[in-house]
Amino acid sequence: MDLTSDKITIKELLELKKNSMLIVNPEYQRAAVWSENQQKKLIDSVLRGYPLPLIYLHHKKRVIAGMQSEGLEIIDGQQRINALYRFGESALKLFDPVKDDKVARFPSFIKDTPCSWARCDFLSLPDDLKTRFLTTKIFIVKVTTDIEDEARDLFIRLQAGLPLNAQEKRDAWPGGFTELVLKLGGKPEITRHQGHDFFNRHVSKNSKDRGEVRQLCAQICMLFFERLEHGNWSDIGTQKVDDYYYRNLGFDIDSPLVKRLLKALDVAVQLFSNQTSPKLKGHEAIHVILLLDSLIYEYAPNWKTNFIRAYDSFKAKAANDKKQRSGEYWFEYGALTQTQSAEGRTIQRRHAFFVQHMMRELNPLLLDTNRIFGNEEREIVYYRDQKRCAVCKQEIRWQDLEVHHIEEHQAGGQTIIENAVPVHKDCHPKGQKAVEFRLQWLENNKPSESDELLRELGNL
Repeated sequence: MDLTSDKITIKELLELKKNSMLIVNPEYQRAAVWSENQQKKLIDSVLRGYPLPLIYLHHKKRVIAGMQSEGLEIIDGQQRINALYRFGESALKLFDPVKDDKVARFPSFIKDTPCSWARCDFLSLPDDLKTRFLTTKIFIVKVTTDIEDEARDLFIRLQAGLPLNAQEKRDAWPGGFTELVLKLGGKPEITRHQGHDFFNRHVSKNSKDRGEVRQLCAQICMLFFERLEHGNWSDIGTQKVDDYYYRNLGFDIDSPLVKRLLKALDVAVQLFSNQTSPKLKGHEAIHVILLLDSLIYEYAPNWKTNFIRAYDSFKAKAANDKKQRSGEYWFEYGALTQTQSAEGRTIQRRHAFFVQHMMRELNPLLLDTNRIFGNEEREIVYYRDQKRCAVCKQEIRWQDLEVHHIEEHQAGGQTIIENAVPVHKDCHPKGQKAVEFRLQWLENNKPSESDELLRELGNL
């Protein structure tokens, strides 16, 4: 096999294809699979002067019935050539980086720069851009061999390289959120991105990690920031993570929220530093960090002593129920790590169960025991009462939730979940209405005679 490196203009490439001198061997080549959006992005790259990958062509000569035929068969580069050809035939109209933002999703520095080919096909391009497109040189490798199987073997080897996965593509995005995920999740080949100890030492990873830990880091960041800023539980599937990266190109890596996240990660490292048990799985890491954030800022630090014991207890019970495929730890947690596990509502339900059982073990003291329900108690009360308002009985969106003291705080009511009910902001009873609500609630929830009898028997 002989290999010859060369350069060819797009105009020459298109003329070869038009004259059937540049062909595809359908026996081993796949059909055209690029979407129109991918094709448009390639043409945009050409007009911006971005270099394209090498194209491999099999130079073939044949003598048939005393006549010689010569042409080029595409080994690698079919999708790129098809995109160039379609645009040359005015079958594509290019993206406007601003008007087509939702589909094109260009970074800010491109959207902020005037684009003279926006919404143009080839015929509507200004003359100077037509010339730029046609005279752009493509790097090619011409392969000459009389053994057809050598060309096929080369094709197979060129396709054998691992394509970039979703997170590896995100790592190339500009912006502050990318920088944060690289800094925390780590990319060891980059000196300044060695990663936070939480992800390096305490999160489980496979030996051929290709960004899975950084993806988990991005998902934790999304859940952490959205929950604190908007009270939302984000979906964290592939497309949602992509969208979050795009929406946060201008993310401030020095924001107070980042400092708060770093605090939770630092505390996690302290707590797990002497652990010899298995490293945290992805879902475990998510719930640990979210819970630690609430504990750090809403409770006295007495919980730290018992955190690992409580966590180990939860893990043991979850493992037992998982083996049996039964029990609350399976139905309310384990099964939810396997089905629709990236949906925000699933994560929220799972977290509420995790928090409920961790708090039962930890029994932490609120920093302000006189007044405020912590975020974890709010979630427990919210799910305990099936998300229904105690006043109007309608479903409450998380963003609209307030927690009401049945026995009012000013009347000596304790800030404990047994004295709490969920209400809408607009339904929250105050003044005389709060008194009336308490009386009505006590009437509706007074124990039955059988409950009283059981209690008396239990005191004997």
